[in-house]
Amino acid sequence: MNHESDRRAFAIYIGAIVLVGLLIVLGATLSWNANGISDHGTQFSREAKP
Repeated sequence: MNHESDRRAFAIYIGAIVLVGLLIVLGATLSWNANGISDHGTQFSREAKP
């Protein structure tokens, strides 16, 4: 392989790693927000119960 195709393959590899990292961060953020909302729901339901 020549240097141009090596460079392109390396760029695709790095881009894929960055994309997977962003997806993990996005998923963790959405999961954290969903857990925060559900925690508030259980907190309110505990307050409503005698």
